Amino acid sequence: MQIKLIADNYKELAFTDQLPDTVAHYLIPGASSVTASGDFGYVLFQQLQGDGIFIRLQHFLMNRACTFIMQEFEPLLKLRFHLINHIQYHIEGLGNLVFYEQGFNLLYFPFQNHRIHLQSAGVYFSIDIHYPVYVLSQKLPPLVLMNDFQKKVIHQQPAMLTPVNQVASRPLLSHVHQLMQAGKRSAASLHARSLDVLISSLENISEQPVWDPITLSMPEAQAIHHAKTKMAEDLKQDWTLKELTQLTGLNDYKLKTGFQQLYQSSPADYLRDVRMEKAWQLLSGKKFSVSQVAEEVGYTNLSAFSKAFKKYFNITARERSKVIIE
Repeated sequence: MQIKLIADNYKELAFTDQLPDTVAHYLIPGASSVTASGDFGYVLFQQLQGDGIFIRLQHFLMNRACTFIMQEFEPLLKLRFHLINHIQYHIEGLGNLVFYEQGFNLLYFPFQNHRIHLQSAGVYFSIDIHYPVYVLSQKLPPLVLMNDFQKKVIHQQPAMLTPVNQVASRPLLSHVHQLMQAGKRSAASLHARSLDVLISSLENISEQPVWDPITLSMPEAQAIHHAKTKMAEDLKQDWTLKELTQLTGLNDYKLKTGFQQLYQSSPADYLRDVRMEKAWQLLSGKKFSVSQVAEEVGYTNLSAFSKAFKKYFNITARERSKVIIE
């Protein structure tokens, strides 16, 4: 894994494959892994390889704010997804970029160095899928923006496919998470799945394009991220708008519009989505009864849960509970 990382503008980090317990929770089966640490916290880089395509997973477990300079050793075409928290980059030729949580874009880096700024303590996580340039000449979903992007890549100029980072839909996020779990599959399978994610990403841009930049300040975006995290951690709570405004310190309008900008969803719809997705997972394999799962995801009325599940997935909760996952 050829990469150089300098912390706080002066100290090159020494990576090791001896992994501390601190990062164990974030390890992906089948990936090669290296880590480095300092008073800032821990950095964990993992990589999956698949027939000319490789996937790099980057975790930053921070005790404080920190700026890193990252050096890579060849021009890179990468599809970047930022999955946890919000992160600031400075990329030569592209300027200052903010990747908000669930943001993604197709990027080309002809230069070796870029700067990463993490504004506060917390966990940050992104995935870069690195493609060979010839992938752009394959049959992909038609997108007008691709013409200009390809011209810049051919001339080795820094490029981003869309001028504003896009917001990954929940189906696209599901594809990305499935790709992360494909490390024990063959290189050919990983290659095919990586191409599928690229195609799904271009379809996401075509069907749900984002043209307006996010207008939140970074503290406001971090407050909404904090609220979103709390909601996912405690699905049994109702999470009224009043409770969320008290938690974030934002007014109703700023909270609702900010949530929509960041996640293309209202707080209520997000809570419904994570409850249903958690219920889907818990119902497989006959480990829990339907009533137990309903209670676990915040429904006190079994009938209301059953109706919501059927409406969301178009199958009943009892039908899902009969599925055995190997």
